[in-house]
Amino acid sequence: MIDKNHQNAKNILTTFAQYGFRKTSMEEIANAVGVSRQSIYKKFGSKEKCYEWTIHTYLSDMYTRIFSALGNNELPPLRTLINVFDILIGEAVEIVSNPHGTEILNNVLQATHSSEEDWPLRFRARLADFLERNNYVSREKATGMAFTLISASKGLLLEEASRDQFLQDIKLIIESVFS
Repeated sequence: MIDKNHQNAKNILTTFAQYGFRKTSMEEIANAVGVSRQSIYKKFGSKEKCYEWTIHTYLSDMYTRIFSALGNNELPPLRTLINVFDILIGEAVEIVSNPHGTEILNNVLQATHSSEEDWPLRFRARLADFLERNNYVSREKATGMAFTLISASKGLLLEEASRDQFLQDIKLIIESVFS
């Protein structure tokens, strides 16, 4: 389940991706989340602070959902992997496909790699543990395979025009590697 903060952050990020950071107005941000412009100013004070909150909230929620999915044993492991990469990349395809999506993606990636939370390393480690725990690879190969899957999914982000196409292709990659 996607919470309200995540949905608001995604809506705002999509607005920034549509117009670009510089041309996005506070009015457009307010419209994206269904509140008044004054409410946005009251909560954030500036567009820059809103943008920082949006990126951090989007990333924090995304990685929380990914880590939760990797720890959930209710689904078959292949389905879990597809879900994890849908959260990581599939949802971002919708943002990147906007006119200024690559500008926003670049800012999100910079925030990811400069965060104190060290999300990319934690994700790779947890994905490696998941692969080993489900007997897909040995401990020695788990980190390399996790890196390979993450890299392949990022490559698809640049290739795919839709989330559905991304899901088809990441499923093909995962099933080719592990079936």
